[in-house]
Amino acid sequence: MAFLVAAPGTQQGRGAAAGRAGGLAIATETVVLLHGIWMRPWALGVLAGRLRRAGYAVSAPAYASVRLTPAQNAERLYAFLKTLPTDSLHVVAHSLGGIVALHLLEKHPDLPPGRLVTLGTPAQGSKIARAIKPVPVLGMAFGNSMVEGLSGDDVPQTIGRDWGAVIGTLPVGLGLPFLWGEASDGAVRVSEAQHPAQTARIEQRVSHTGMLFSPLTFTYIQRFLQTGQF
Repeated sequence: MAFLVAAPGTQQGRGAAAGRAGGLAIATETVVLLHGIWMRPWALGVLAGRLRRAGYAVSAPAYASVRLTPAQNAERLYAFLKTLPTDSLHVVAHSLGGIVALHLLEKHPDLPPGRLVTLGTPAQGSKIARAIKPVPVLGMAFGNSMVEGLSGDDVPQTIGRDWGAVIGTLPVGLGLPFLWGEASDGAVRVSEAQHPAQTARIEQRVSHTGMLFSPLTFTYIQRFLQTGQF
């Protein structure tokens, strides 16, 4: 089900380096991939490969998902992105990575133009994280990701660019017992993945992790990056 709001690692692929052809500069178009909590860039390998084959330059930096807050990670990411030679900068972010992206894009409108796609991002905070955080020992697993992040408090409300959200509705995952009876992807509730700043959103019958490997999810991503619609 699609919803459209009427609202104003290593680089390879399309423009991996700014080149020239026939005396004309080749425009570069880069996609930055952001992983979710407890993950590393390798988890985005399938998606990165598909984007590169589609002609995009791809970068998948690691960030400290638990040790630092999403806002702190956004600042470190900004310093890295400023070094990328690109004319257009898209961000595709999974889960917590989407909250990092929101902080990044809200605070740094000077970045090259582009679009944001979030995959299963709990933009309204995470019920599971809020439930587990107070539990001794177990709660430590979320660390500083709660601050202006998974708590749902002080998450950015505007980002100044097109934002499309892919929201999973296949409830498969270890978080399911916390979300029993609620529409979710097994880790994030559908309601948590919705945000008023989104310019488009689409629901897909896919689990939280499954969307990283789904050919249909990739089709949605590519379409949104190209057109701003799903």
